[in-house]
Amino acid sequence: MVLTKDLSRLGRDYILTGYYLEKFFPENQIRYIALIDGIDTGTESYSNDITPFRAVFNDMYAKDISNKIRIVKHNKQNLGLFIGSKAPFGYKLNKKFPNKLFIDEEAKPIIIQIFKEAALGKSCRTIAQYLNSQHIPTPSLYAISHNQKVARKSLLWSDTKIKDILQNEVYIGNMVQGRMKKINYKSKKNIRLPKSEWKIVDKTHEPIIDLNTFHKVQEMLNIRKKTRLKSNDYLLKGLVYCHECGKKMYCSSRHLASGNKYYFRCGTNIKNHTCSPHSVRMDYVENFITQSIYDIINKHYNKQTFYNLVLKTFEDNYSNSSTMKKEFSSLSDQLVSINNFIDKLSDDYISGIIMQEDFTRIYNLKLKEKQLVQTKLKNYQSKLNMTIDNVLLEKFFNKFKTEQAIDKSIITYFIDKIELDNAKKIYVYFKFNSI
Repeated sequence: MVLTKDLSRLGRDYILTGYYLEKFFPENQIRYIALIDGIDTGTESYSNDITPFRAVFNDMYAKDISNKIRIVKHNKQNLGLFIGSKAPFGYKLNKKFPNKLFIDEEAKPIIIQIFKEAALGKSCRTIAQYLNSQHIPTPSLYAISHNQKVARKSLLWSDTKIKDILQNEVYIGNMVQGRMKKINYKSKKNIRLPKSEWKIVDKTHEPIIDLNTFHKVQEMLNIRKKTRLKSNDYLLKGLVYCHECGKKMYCSSRHLASGNKYYFRCGTNIKNHTCSPHSVRMDYVENFITQSIYDIINKHYNKQTFYNLVLKTFEDNYSNSSTMKKEFSSLSDQLVSINNFIDKLSDDYISGIIMQEDFTRIYNLKLKEKQLVQTKLKNYQSKLNMTIDNVLLEKFFNKFKTEQAIDKSIITYFIDKIELDNAKKIYVYFKFNSI
């Protein structure tokens, strides 16, 4: 016999409840009794006949509670309140302020070191190997050492973990939540959402990384996407394109009597042969780019002259900054208005003023409008915050003066892209128009 207070104590999932009542219990000669509901499968009664309907109503109640909890959590996320149980690595929680992130001074240097190495052009795999060689604890080991529970223990740093940290806006003071969601209230399985559906609120806590460093790292991560020879981090990786078709050129090796030589080849020609077959030796292109940069420095050898040249380019590109500031202010006011509307809409739904169907329809429309405004705000913010990296500029001149090799961080800072044609001619596009 199975005895419960009422049917809801057996289960609120009407499918699973029906399975036990109609199949499992009878097949195994198990008698079920729900005291308050008057259900007893050992006797014939009217209460037994309406049991399936009771199961459906119990399921609807569970669904309604789940929806209300989800709405409350989404409201907190939209306000930039942290709702997780464990803070991101580099931050910690305070019992007095459970919805706010505070910098963990002990873990902060590790985050700074990771971004510093990435800004110098080092790959995620190289950074992970360096941290492992220095016996720096992974986030899970760090949490365990501070008496925190972890779902899975990782003994070593991985390139995936490094990339997750480098792409996380939480380190510039933005609250990033809602990256995963459950399929529904009956399932524990989570699915990953596209970034456009994440809940991102700007400036909710103290940043660890400045905006310039963060944007620089994102640029270098984007350059590394979809490039071949991932084990070889060559100087111009991700910057070389075909002048004929505009597609990215890939690096391949060729075995010669003098040893292996690397060449840039058109990706379109490799896949479907729609572009003319042409290739250029990697060392030839690298030497040309390096010499081009040295020629520019010779032309503007005076540091202040070169600095003024770069500054003028920024002023030309963002001469309408006052207009952008007005647009930014207008969008900020619009975002506040949308958040207020959503908050009032949620209160009306919880109070029963509007039906669930109307709430869902209006909420989804407003959410799309909010995401569009947030995207525009980020674009304006990134443009308004663009400044010249004086440290990198100083480093550039020091390298030239000491005749050291120019590394990838310098290349990506000054060059937008490089194109090669079938006559092996090299076209260099600098980020500064005056060069």
